[in-house]
Amino acid sequence: MGDRQTEKASTNIMEFVVGAEFPSTHMDVTTDMIRRFAAASFDFNPLHLDPNWMADATFGKTKFGSVIGHGLMTYSLITRMFTDVLYPVGGWHERCEVRFKAPVLPGHRITASARITETKEIDGDLVYIAEVVASNQDGVVVASGDAMGRVPLDAAM
Repeated sequence: MGDRQTEKASTNIMEFVVGAEFPSTHMDVTTDMIRRFAAASFDFNPLHLDPNWMADATFGKTKFGSVIGHGLMTYSLITRMFTDVLYPVGGWHERCEVRFKAPVLPGHRITASARITETKEIDGDLVYIAEVVASNQDGVVVASGDAMGRVPLDAAM
């Protein structure tokens, strides 16, 4: 969707060890991207689509002043970061849990990154746990959490 760019590292270069970082992935958020994500997800909440409504809407003490991107749009960028590395080597991500910390607005560049914090061998695979962060262009964390995935042992080293 849109003008996202990916900094892909060769999967045979990445070692799945504690401290290793997945190649970051980013996307430039546009109003059109948010509208297309709304159509694909059937989430037509005015938070995402109606700039006039959002100009005046308040949520407790919070006022965004603009439409905001869907949380799952950010989540999909995070899972793409894992898939770009894992799928080519026969791996997959098994879970990803994040909390959304700040709004994503049109004009933001969102960058997803992850660092492996734990590994173990299970049934002939290397299972990893990674901390995950998605931030905007100003360094504001918009989502954070952790993820777990699996890679065949022969591809992991």
